[in-house]
Amino acid sequence: MRGSRGVAILVAAVLATAACSGDGDAAPSPVRSSVTTVEAAVPTTAEPPCRPRAGYGPGTTERRLTVGGVERVFLVHVPPQPAAAMPLVVNFHGAGSDMTQHSLYSGFDALADRERFVTATPNGVDAAIRQWRFIGTPDDVEFATAIVDDLVANACVDETRVYATGISSGAAMSASLACQTSDVFAGFGLVAANFYIPALCERATPRPMIVFHGTADAVVPYEGGEVATGAGLRVMPAEESAAAWAAHNGCASEPTETVVDTEVVRLEWSPCDDPVVLYRIVGGGHSWPGAIAVERLGHTTDQIDAAATMWAFFSETGDADP
Repeated sequence: MRGSRGVAILVAAVLATAACSGDGDAAPSPVRSSVTTVEAAVPTTAEPPCRPRAGYGPGTTERRLTVGGVERVFLVHVPPQPAAAMPLVVNFHGAGSDMTQHSLYSGFDALADRERFVTATPNGVDAAIRQWRFIGTPDDVEFATAIVDDLVANACVDETRVYATGISSGAAMSASLACQTSDVFAGFGLVAANFYIPALCERATPRPMIVFHGTADAVVPYEGGEVATGAGLRVMPAEESAAAWAAHNGCASEPTETVVDTEVVRLEWSPCDDPVVLYRIVGGGHSWPGAIAVERLGHTTDQIDAAATMWAFFSETGDADP
C-alpha cells in the first residue's frame, strides 16, 4: 500500500463496498456481517455488484469538495450499469476552457459508458484565464488526489486503476501528477503539452505514459521553445520530453517509429514495464485528436481518436503497483 494514505483509502473502500449493498446514503451494514454473507453466498471470484452512493450517478453530476479551505467543483460521469472496482480517468481541461466544455470536447464520457469506467472532469482556478497550478503550489495536486479519494469511497472506483489525462495546461497538470503523485495514478495521457523536470520528477515511481502532440502546434511548439502565453515559459521539444520520461522508466534509449497514417506517426520507447508512447500528429495544431475541429486551435486530425487510444493503452499497461 501507500503508507498512511493507502491505509485510509483501503478503509474507505471497504466501507464503500458495504454501503453499496444499501440505498443511497443509508448507513452501511457492519463490515463483519457483510463479509460473512459474501463468503457464504458467493464462493466464486466473480465481481459483486456495486451501487454508487446517492449523487454519484449513473450519468453526469456536479460534485463539490473543500480543499485547503476553498470549495472546488468537478463533474463525475458514471456509466449506466455501474460495477464494482471500476477504473477512473481524471480529465483536466486546457487554459481558458472549463469542465463542461472539456467533458464534451475530449469524448471520454461516451467512451466511459461503453467501456464501464468513471470519469472526473474538474474545474481549474477561476482567475483571468481558468487553468491549473501544476508547479509551485500544492493546491491543485491536493484537489486531484481529493477527487480520487472521494470517488474510491463513494463511486465504486478501484484505487489501483486511476489515470490522469488532459490537454495543454491540463496535460502539464497530468505531467505534474506523474512527478508528484505516482502512488495515486497508474498511468498518464498528455495532449499538446509535456515536461520532465528532474528535480521534481526523478523520485517518482515509473508509470506508463502516452502523449499526443501536433507538429504545427502554435501554442506549445513541438520542436520546443517559448510557449505562446506571453509569460516567458519555455519547453523542451516534445520528443526530448518523451525520451526523458522513457529514460526515467528504464526504457530503451531509442524509440521504435511506426507510420500509422498520413498524419500520425507512433514512437514507442520499450521494452520496459512502463512504456512511453508518443503520437506525432503531422500538421496537427493545439488540439485533441479525434475531437470536433476548432479552427482557432489549428488542424485536428481525424486519423486517430486520442480518448479511445489512451483508454486502450491504459487497459493494456495494467494496474498501479505499490
